[in-house]
Amino acid sequence: MDKNEHIVWQGLRQADTAAFNTLFEMYWEPLFQYAYKILRSKEDAEELVQDLFINIWNKKEQLPEVNSVQAYVHTAMRNRVLNNLAKQKIKMTVLEDAVNTCDKFSVSEKIETLESEKLLALCMRSLPQKMQEVFYLHRINELSIAEIATQTNTSPQTVRNQLNAACKKLRAMLAKSAPVILIVLQKKFLN
Repeated sequence: MDKNEHIVWQGLRQADTAAFNTLFEMYWEPLFQYAYKILRSKEDAEELVQDLFINIWNKKEQLPEVNSVQAYVHTAMRNRVLNNLAKQKIKMTVLEDAVNTCDKFSVSEKIETLESEKLLALCMRSLPQKMQEVFYLHRINELSIAEIATQTNTSPQTVRNQLNAACKKLRAMLAKSAPVILIVLQKKFLN
């Protein structure tokens, strides 16, 4: 190991900010170039290098003695790049699955769903304002009873009462207008 490299590393391990700055200046560019060459994303490469240096500083007291600082930081960067690629692959798999699932729905199923949601929206408009708000916050925005109570300055029991009343009224309205659509919407919103 280069003597200067060794001095910088020892200084960093003793929380010397000047040593950290020197390490940063020595290795930021080569690490960025390495990450960018593989990831082909300037933002991702910058983020990974920045994350590596933050991690090094946060764990400065636990850093091991190394024979080569260059090998240590390069290996750490390589591991971060590989982890990033693995995460991207998982994201792509999830997106592909979602697209494939969407493609499996027939056009008529998509139309039925849209019509169901339009009918639900129409029925919701006939509810009192407070009931509409509570139903929307709970079933559409997926807020908890406690969160809704806080947001609307009412008690949790009042929120439960309004939500139950809204569901009963909506079931009754939907049952009169379209029994088949009620089944679809009940599974999605009215349980």
